[in-house]
Amino acid sequence: MDLYVEAPWTWEEFMNQAQETFAIIKAEGKSCATTVDVRQIGMLPKGNLLRYLTEIEKMMPENIFASALIGAPYMITVFMDMMMHLRPRAKRIALFTKTPEEAHDKIMERYAKLENTSKSAS
Repeated sequence: MDLYVEAPWTWEEFMNQAQETFAIIKAEGKSCATTVDVRQIGMLPKGNLLRYLTEIEKMMPENIFASALIGAPYMITVFMDMMMHLRPRAKRIALFTKTPEEAHDKIMERYAKLENTSKSAS
């Protein structure tokens, strides 16, 4: 699923969209990935960024095997790095890319590894 965050936006809108998106992905019932294009994110709304990122990670369904963040500003990558140290599952899922094409390529690479691992286990 390809998602876009473009200014202006609020944390409430962001969290509501995440809940809707994750419900759709969970209902899919098979391995899924997301891209989140933040190249037009603008200024971050006031609030505790690390808290929101942690909440998103907790809400993420188990069937998401990758989530690529496209064009993340430095500040977001710093907070994502902090969160990945606190929540190892996030490190397993997160990818950082500059373009949608790179995001899709990295997701397909991860999916191929996932498929190879599951075939080896069979």
